[in-house]
Amino acid sequence: MQYTEGQLGRVFVVRIDDGEDMLVSLRQFINDKSVCAGSILFLGALMNGRMVTGPEEPIIPPVPHFVMFEGGWEVFGVGTIYPGEDGPHIHYHASVGRSGHALTGCLREKAITYLIVEVVILEFTGLSARREFDQNTRVHLPVLGKEEEAPIDDSDREDSGEIEEEPPADEKTDEMDDLPGGLAEIIRDLTRRPFP
Repeated sequence: MQYTEGQLGRVFVVRIDDGEDMLVSLRQFINDKSVCAGSILFLGALMNGRMVTGPEEPIIPPVPHFVMFEGGWEVFGVGTIYPGEDGPHIHYHASVGRSGHALTGCLREKAITYLIVEVVILEFTGLSARREFDQNTRVHLPVLGKEEEAPIDDSDREDSGEIEEEPPADEKTDEMDDLPGGLAEIIRDLTRRPFP
């Protein structure tokens, strides 16, 4: 276990409007306001997006299981902001739901707003925290505490958030056809279909 202690800095309330990519808008806002560390709370609706809903198999390093959702889903979620190699590193987790179906996972690459997403950003100051690539897990993890307590290994860093491998282009299966209530039409399983 690691920990660090700091203080609450500025508080921002942000509105993301219909058609805007929530991830792009928040990254730009966080950069513009020079928020280095903090927490993000959000709720609203997304027209479509891409997320990782766990690993393909529970092994280390994980191979992410990508899915895409589309058609207007309610959303709520959280995010963390820590200093990273190229500025603030933002990590989002969210749950989306529509017509009795739900997905939970790590939002990646795209999250297009439907109607509105309301966001609260809490800035933290005085933390000894950063996010860096971990060789063992092959993902970017928060490192909390002083530099001397957690030395930085620059030999094999990656530029992306967490592991960003492309899903394999396996042959199509009937797995999606077995899902209840038309869920197969709502969710496009990107492990079997390439991302457009």
